[in-house]
Amino acid sequence: MRLEDVIDLPDRGLVLKISVDETNPYQITKLKNLAGSKIAVSNVDGTCFEFEVKDVSISFSIANFPLIALNIRERVDIERIEKGSNIHLI
Repeated sequence: MRLEDVIDLPDRGLVLKISVDETNPYQITKLKNLAGSKIAVSNVDGTCFEFEVKDVSISFSIANFPLIALNIRERVDIERIEKGSNIHLI
């Protein structure tokens, strides 16, 4: 999985917008069960962060492209998390 954007929503907290291999529908289905699980975000510069997933939102664009957002429990300065980072399930 790859980090596309980081959004700080006042009412929800930090949201990680991610992309996955859309040719593997099982991976998208598996993401729905991530609430309460831990993920690791590996920045391009080598730093790594560990987060707990609070909520998962999955929808599809009009072109059937998956739109996936992971709401995390931790509060982090969004400048420290780089777009393009890899996300791994722990």
